[in-house]
Amino acid sequence: MCKEAASHVVIHHVQEIRTGGRYLMEVRDPGKGETYWGQGVYLEVKPPEKIVFSWAWSKAEPDGSQTELHPDSLDTQVTVEFFAHGNFTEVVLTHATFGSTKLRDEHDRGWNGCFDMLAKVLETTSSPS
Repeated sequence: MCKEAASHVVIHHVQEIRTGGRYLMEVRDPGKGETYWGQGVYLEVKPPEKIVFSWAWSKAEPDGSQTELHPDSLDTQVTVEFFAHGNFTEVVLTHATFGSTKLRDEHDRGWNGCFDMLAKVLETTSSPS
């Protein structure tokens, strides 16, 4: 993801943010002309402290079918924790149970790219203290 992720189009088709709820998002990559689907289930939602959800990627094929992108890591787990520190919030993201080091590293780059974009948005929208 990283730098090119800013050009991706993300559409949230289902977003049931509650324990047991599910999500389904479509990610269009105009650079590659490809569409990916991320989906899973919210395993724990504990506002404002923690969200835990399963994570699976598939790729849309020209015939309308979908191919699992990571068959050796079909159902990984993401935990996002929020820690209040005065006027700031620390966000800790843990993505676990990958089938290979390569997949772990690819997801690490993707998540870091997302956090880089979040930092840019917060820099431009946050008022000076």
